[in-house]
Amino acid sequence: MSFLEKLKQNPYILSIVVLLPSIMALVASSATNVCQPNIAGYFGATQYEANTVITSYIIANGIMLPTTGFLTKTIGKKMFFIYCIAIFCIGAFLCIIAPNLQALILARVIQGLGGGCILPLCQAYMLEIYPEHQKGLAMALYGVAAMFSPLFGPFVGGYLTDNYSWQWVFIVNIPLCIIALILVKIFMADDVIVKEKYNKKFDLIGFLGIAVAMGCMQIVLDKGQQFNWFDTPWICWLTGISIFSFVFFYVWELEYKYPIIDIRVFKDKNFLLGTGISSIINIILYATLLLVPLFSQGLIGYSPSASGLAMLPRAVVCLVGLLVVGQIAKYIEAKILTTIGFLIMAGAVFSLSCLNTTASIESIIIPNMVICLGVSVAFVPITALAFMTLPKNKTADAAGLHALFKNIVTAIATSVSSTFIARASQVYQNNLVGNLAYHNPVYRIKLAALQHKFAVHYPDIVAAKKASGTLYRELLQQSKLGAFYDAFLILALLAIVIIPFIYLLKNKTKKASA
Repeated sequence: MSFLEKLKQNPYILSIVVLLPSIMALVASSATNVCQPNIAGYFGATQYEANTVITSYIIANGIMLPTTGFLTKTIGKKMFFIYCIAIFCIGAFLCIIAPNLQALILARVIQGLGGGCILPLCQAYMLEIYPEHQKGLAMALYGVAAMFSPLFGPFVGGYLTDNYSWQWVFIVNIPLCIIALILVKIFMADDVIVKEKYNKKFDLIGFLGIAVAMGCMQIVLDKGQQFNWFDTPWICWLTGISIFSFVFFYVWELEYKYPIIDIRVFKDKNFLLGTGISSIINIILYATLLLVPLFSQGLIGYSPSASGLAMLPRAVVCLVGLLVVGQIAKYIEAKILTTIGFLIMAGAVFSLSCLNTTASIESIIIPNMVICLGVSVAFVPITALAFMTLPKNKTADAAGLHALFKNIVTAIATSVSSTFIARASQVYQNNLVGNLAYHNPVYRIKLAALQHKFAVHYPDIVAAKKASGTLYRELLQQSKLGAFYDAFLILALLAIVIIPFIYLLKNKTKKASA
């Protein structure tokens, strides 16, 4: 056997081959978050218009996820991988040369269509190349792409934008895509495609159903807060269309003879519960990824770069934790390991609810590192359990559905988190504003003290206005602090409540293994 043939059979080499494009696709999804203001300034657009650059990629990703199983069976994993990377590369090149914002959005859609199926393809392939007793290690390596990459993306995007330009976020994709194409062409084995009857038909109606559902949902989540949610008629219409399309897609896939995706994999209890529990991990991970920078910038006064730097250690902990837990998972029962992970996450998120406006950077970094430690401990075993009882010929469909469900839940959780802070702070403001009344002796004392301090430098009437404004700003700050406190408590409670459901999962029986 030649040296190259030995490399082709080495699971670690094959892991690198499929992880490279997966990491690249997920970094591309979050790296543009930090260069959004630069893109808006470059094209003379508003923040909300530039935000479409991010959401267009997410929508295109979500639309492609259900097609993973069908296209894998039709053209094989290797060719599908090559096509996905090539389309992603073309999209990145078009982003670089885009003459206006509309062209950039179209290029991001093309890039998203290419990157959408890469992650579930990676998951399905990793589950196949590792034997049963190394499934934990396989999911740990997969987790490097699924969990570490989105956390590392903002750091990469910020560094390239600050030191070069926002175009470099897309330029770096070109050589990486070329390397990934060469590696896949050389090392991935050619598929033996079974020409099954149902592979000859593409379920266009089902595909259109999920495309409309995902598109409408993402628009509602993206624009809802800007247009005051359901007070706007077109938001209501799009929400109704999205819900109807999701229901239609589900029923159609169950009844149609040649479905685009085998939705019946949800009949497997492990897969159904495992996907739901994995989604809770995503909610905690991405909600804190959004809330902590908002807290540090809005209440403590960190700059965007300082806030991003404070979040970087959690990415490092996630990377190291996933690799370590992949080895530990062979010796500790999966349910116990998952429970430990959720308890760690609950404790860390609860500690975030104890922060105040004088919090040090260490008090922000340490809980975030512990959160990602808990994510690493829980993610590896729960993902292995979710796919453990499924037959191998169902892994491609299951991986697509798994990624699609988590994509939907994560998008909703991110939007709900930002809306919760805005609305909950208004509630706190309404409750606290009664304390800023002149009949409150504490308020009069504070007002007089501030007015006396300002009177040293300003006339009495100006000093009075500044003292009143200072106290009102303090009220707004305390209102927002209360909203963050509630949000972190809800996330901690969610991590605790989900633990009993872990023990409804079952380990693979000897009969099933045979």
